[in-house]
Amino acid sequence: MLKHSFNKLRIVLLDRDGVINQEPGPILTSEQFVMIPNSASAVARINAKGWLCFVITNQSAFARGDLSEPVFQTITDKMHLELEKSGAHIDGQYICPHHPDWENGKRRMAPKRCACRKPGTLLLEQVSAEYGFSPDEAVLIGDSTSDFAAAANWGTCAIGVRTGHAGQDDKENADPDYWEDDLWSAVEFLLAYST
Repeated sequence: MLKHSFNKLRIVLLDRDGVINQEPGPILTSEQFVMIPNSASAVARINAKGWLCFVITNQSAFARGDLSEPVFQTITDKMHLELEKSGAHIDGQYICPHHPDWENGKRRMAPKRCACRKPGTLLLEQVSAEYGFSPDEAVLIGDSTSDFAAAANWGTCAIGVRTGHAGQDDKENADPDYWEDDLWSAVEFLLAYST
């Protein structure tokens, strides 16, 4: 029995690390960015259906001082290149560079939370405001409990994938609405149940 109707679906929101690419740890160089098998083809199927596809990603390596904007751009360029090989593209990428315990490579005296780091919903609110859609027209596909909690906090459906953290990160007390093996099977599920 489905908990959601996907008849209004037109937006697919993807976490990046552990969903599109493998997640051995923080991705700090373009060499470490390795696509999960069939993830690019899955994005191509999202594109072919006419759904918009956005990446919503926490990148706290910025706050820790381990990642610079130019290096992040080379990683993003590699992702675009890998997607293009399968005739796929994303329509935008939204990034939280913060971490509650770190700022500019130094440990904070006291933790400071931002609204954009998942499970916060600021990035979801931002993309929905810019592209004019509501939570019930979207789905978020992620691998971590912070993804699932962000989706629940914003009021959209979450699909968990068993790649990456597979929900075993113990950061938030949150479960997805559905589980699938990987991005390919998550998209297969959405295509089967959407009109």
